[in-house]
Amino acid sequence: MAKEAELKVGMKCVKYMLFVANFMFVMVGFLLISIGSTIKAIYWDFDDFMADHYYSASKLAIAIGVIIFFVALFGCVGALKESVCLINTYAFFLFCVLILEISVSITAYIMRANLDATIEMKMNEAMYYYNTYTQYTWNATQYNLRCCGVQGPMDWYPFGEEYGLTKVVADDDIVYFVPDTCCFNENCKSVDSIYAYGCLEKITYIVSECALLLAVGALCVSFIQLLGIIFSHLLARSIRRLKTQITVEQMERRQHIYEQLAKAGNNEKVSPVLYTPTSSEA
Repeated sequence: MAKEAELKVGMKCVKYMLFVANFMFVMVGFLLISIGSTIKAIYWDFDDFMADHYYSASKLAIAIGVIIFFVALFGCVGALKESVCLINTYAFFLFCVLILEISVSITAYIMRANLDATIEMKMNEAMYYYNTYTQYTWNATQYNLRCCGVQGPMDWYPFGEEYGLTKVVADDDIVYFVPDTCCFNENCKSVDSIYAYGCLEKITYIVSECALLLAVGALCVSFIQLLGIIFSHLLARSIRRLKTQITVEQMERRQHIYEQLAKAGNNEKVSPVLYTPTSSEA
């Protein structure tokens, strides 16, 4: 009985730890959804300069955040019911989510390789195929980041007359053709009013830092997920040991009762049964 009580106390401790871990998972799910949505929104601002696969890590992070809610709920149900099967299934789901989180971390980190070359190519394409949609992206980028062109304002020169860009003549008679968003004041009359630096370096820095944040965040979450797997394993083992102990003690008590009954039956004196015929039989 003392051992059974000890097992029950230990199981309750692990159960409460699992509930705390599940609460942490819910918070982590919110965090992943928030980080993934924010990074996706930032990438969307540079949509014309981004390759499609750059969105995969942030989308996967959002999906994992949603999955974590259901997995945490499943873990709470398993802990309440004290079901070894449910808790082991919960641990398996956690392991699957852990693999996904590591995949997000690896994908986001690998994405940082050759980032500047890919973005530069996409920016040049967006400049060459200048239309209403890409014009909006270019204007928003140049206005918000205070930059001009890919590497600098001269990138717009070949398209100046075709796109109807603002013409600016420098003191040394060098001609610039730039969109109005390349200028930091409304009267873009001089070269001094044009942003001197291109947008490539700033966009690359933003995208690279976002990818690094996503990689580190997913890796940190995976460590928390590992704690959940450990707690669920401990709880399942405690429940299994407790149920085994209870079964053994029940069998021992049943065997003890049988032995007592058998001993009492052997010691009891059995009186002979006398048969007396009735008058009718006589």
